[in-house]
Amino acid sequence: MKKNLRLTVVLTIILFLSGCRLVKKDSTSDSAHSFSGSSPTESVEYNGTVKEDGITNEQQLTVSNLKPVEANERSLSFDEVILLTKEVPLLNAETHEKVNVEDIKAGTSVTVFLIPEPITTRSLPPQIPGNSILKILVSKK
Repeated sequence: MKKNLRLTVVLTIILFLSGCRLVKKDSTSDSAHSFSGSSPTESVEYNGTVKEDGITNEQQLTVSNLKPVEANERSLSFDEVILLTKEVPLLNAETHEKVNVEDIKAGTSVTVFLIPEPITTRSLPPQIPGNSILKILVSKK
């Protein structure tokens, strides 16, 4: 009787642990799947003008008149917005060479590629974090 009880307890523990392991694997694959649903190739293109020199605020750009190139009912537009540029590729629009945020001057035109539904703060002006920005192309003034 004790042998059967021990065997039952051991088998129950093994089944429980293997079930937990399967659930854990499934949850990680679901999160990877949801992330891949918004692949980096999907983007919305916006044009705007830099309002303040990039040297004014470290790792951020203040942009005015940020409007989508192809507007639809879900597109956002901003009179003024702060782009948090930490870990965002800043590239020259013509050569696609890396540009430092400090070298960007007020009045410079930028093309910003955002994910389809970017995260924005409710502050004034709103801020868009770097994980919603795919890249920024900087045109010559």
